[in-house]
Amino acid sequence: MDAPVTAKAALLQSLADGEGFGLELVSRVNERTGGRLQLGSGSVYPALRELEREGLVVSREADPLPERGGRPRRYYKLTAEGSRALRETRAIVRGLFELVPQGAR
Repeated sequence: MDAPVTAKAALLQSLADGEGFGLELVSRVNERTGGRLQLGSGSVYPALRELEREGLVVSREADPLPERGGRPRRYYKLTAEGSRALRETRAIVRGLFELVPQGAR
């Protein structure tokens, strides 16, 4: 399926639910769209880095995790500017995220 929204817009929408790490954000998008929008790591991480460069999100490293070979997870959250951008893109992504009935999530 050709996605009617960009990975950046979908990630902004998923961050409206709060801070999250990359794969968690992918899961949120997948769940909220009923699998209609699949984001791969090849698009997610570059999009997150670009959102950070644009000042729409900030990231932080959590404590290293043994199950990740001692590597920390990077968590992302919206900035005030990101919240404004989210409101602007919400109309675009709302249709996609609302394709799934509330009870099906």
